[in-house]
Amino acid sequence: MNYGSWLRAAEAGQVAAVTLLHGAEPFLIDEAVARITRVLIPDAAELVMSRDVLEAREAGAEGIIRAAQTFPWGAARRVVIARGVEALGPRQAEPLVEYLGQPNPATALLLAVPQILASSHWLLKAVPAASVVDVPRLSGRSLIGWLRAHAATEGLELAEDAAQLLVTLVGEEPAALAAELGKAALSGGANNTRIGVAEIQAVVGEHRSREIFELTRAVELRDPGSALPLLDRLLSAGEEPLRILAILAGQARRATPAASRLARCWKAERRLKLGGLARPELCLLVADLCAD
Repeated sequence: MNYGSWLRAAEAGQVAAVTLLHGAEPFLIDEAVARITRVLIPDAAELVMSRDVLEAREAGAEGIIRAAQTFPWGAARRVVIARGVEALGPRQAEPLVEYLGQPNPATALLLAVPQILASSHWLLKAVPAASVVDVPRLSGRSLIGWLRAHAATEGLELAEDAAQLLVTLVGEEPAALAAELGKAALSGGANNTRIGVAEIQAVVGEHRSREIFELTRAVELRDPGSALPLLDRLLSAGEEPLRILAILAGQARRATPAASRLARCWKAERRLKLGGLARPELCLLVADLCAD
């Protein structure tokens, strides 16, 4: 089932007795589980009696079944969150497979699997297709939409241009975006609920400083796989190319051998000042420094 469609239906209270959430984005799975738990058990005081969070390697299939067969206390439905079920072998999983065929309707069993399951996996055969939710990796417009929706669940109004700027600065990792979103909200004051470009820019300085440090560290470690994406994010966020070059040159002065590395920086500076394009020039320089 489509993740967005499932989430809309679930937030309206339409949650099946069994739901399998699987995909390569753990943060989105955890967020979905938390949102559905709030829908089914809105009173936080009832969580202790009506929610179980289990690890399959500790509880086993039998422990998950016992929790799922327990009736709710206070809340209309019980929520059982089971993690690690994908690691159970077919024989270990037999009791759970049997339960999945006739689940307790008073319980919402949420199977959280932070990986894309192979089509041959026993879970995809045991859980009804309508209850299997593919949690995607988000990018582009879908990521912006998710980020604004996530802000709304936190009681915040995130402008679209601010969301786009945040993604440009931070990248496409949902957990990192959510963390920076909280910082941006606080930058507008304790009672602020609106996040615009100004609030995002207020956290830019700290974020850029961290990324510049990480860039120099990656160059020092001769790690182009980390250095080049960091450089790309800094340039996309509007960091001044000559400032980046000056920082790399300062690092080159402290390196061994310094002369050849400094010479590369000076040549790159000369080409930039003669009208060379910043991105390709700096990418070539960083790749060259990492290879030295």
